[in-house]
Amino acid sequence: MRLLLSLLSVLSLCGVAAPALAQAGPPPLRVKVLLASDPYMDAAVRARHDAMLQSLSAGGPTGGWFELLPTGLDVAGFERCTISAQDTPSCARRLLSEQGVTGATVVVLAGGEAERASWICVGTGPRPTGPERQFIRFDLNAGLDPASPKRMETRAAAAGCITGAGAESGW
Repeated sequence: MRLLLSLLSVLSLCGVAAPALAQAGPPPLRVKVLLASDPYMDAAVRARHDAMLQSLSAGGPTGGWFELLPTGLDVAGFERCTISAQDTPSCARRLLSEQGVTGATVVVLAGGEAERASWICVGTGPRPTGPERQFIRFDLNAGLDPASPKRMETRAAAAGCITGAGAESGW
C-alpha cells in the first residue's frame, strides 16, 4: 500500500496522474440539442442563450453535464413555434413527431433576455415528464457571470430542463 501511495505521489508531481484522476467521474450525458428562439430576437441575446447552453457542455469553459450533439433538424420550424399563437411546447412536439425524431433529442425554446429569460425544454415524448423542470425562468446574466452567487443555481436549473426533456425522450 505504501508503495502505491508513493507511486501516486511521484506521478502526481510529474503531472501524469492528474489527467487520469480528473477523468474518474461519470461521463457526460450525450444528448442532441437544438436551441431555437424567437426569430426576431436580437442576435446578441440569442448568442447569450447559446453561451448559457454551451456552459452546460462538457467541452465548455467550465465543464458541464452534457456532451451536446447536433440534431440535424432545421431550426426555422421550431423558431416559428416560439411566436405562434398555439401552445409552444405542443408545436415543438408535433414537429418532432412529424419529422420522426426519436431518442435523446431535446429542443430548447429560448425566450426573453437578461433577468427575464426563459427556456422550455421539449423532448420526443407525447408530454413532459417533469413539467415543473421543463419550463424555467431565470436571470441569464446571473447564469453567465462567474462571480454571481446565482450562477450554479441557474446552470443547475438549465441542466434540469434538458434532463427533464431527455427523460421525456426515453432516457
